[in-house]
Amino acid sequence: MSRSSARSAALVAGVGLALMAVIAPIAVFVAIPAGLTGLAALVVLTVAILDVIVALALLPVFSGRAQTLGHITAGLRIAYAAVFAVAGANLLGRADVDVFERIWDAGLLLFAAHLIALSALIWRSEVVGRWLSVLVLIAGLGYFVDAVIVAVAPGLGVKLATVAFIGEVALLIWLLVQGGRPRRGTGGRLRARGVSAEQSA
Repeated sequence: MSRSSARSAALVAGVGLALMAVIAPIAVFVAIPAGLTGLAALVVLTVAILDVIVALALLPVFSGRAQTLGHITAGLRIAYAAVFAVAGANLLGRADVDVFERIWDAGLLLFAAHLIALSALIWRSEVVGRWLSVLVLIAGLGYFVDAVIVAVAPGLGVKLATVAFIGEVALLIWLLVQGGRPRRGTGGRLRARGVSAEQSA
């Protein structure tokens, strides 16, 4: 894929993540508490669609030669989007917020798996420093622990993802600012390698 295409894909993914960060809280913190479950369902469906777009946009940014891992990563996010959409359907008609939350909480295991797989994909891609891989991994582990706690001890009230989400923020910013562009310093290293190869020849 050309650099311009990779850059475009990174922007699509970054903008998609930014839109989700803005509109998702509307459903959880505004619409549902106010009893506007129809609006909440619309927001949830919109976020689910954006999740699919982001999943597909991330593929050309990070996949490289790791196509299998890239497709697994995308598939996990798309599966999560499907579960989230099913959860949102429970906000229509005779809304059942408890069922919505239970299905969503279960789906977060898929989202956690997506982030963990994405961290491995970023680590192997070499298009960005491995610091981003580590932050995304921490975010994934945070979601995983939260989902397990909700399933095993729902009354505990621990939310690690509220702290670990920094990895998602870092990914969003990198996609918008640098994603799809040549990694800083890469050109110099490649030229140095070329000179070394010529000298040894």
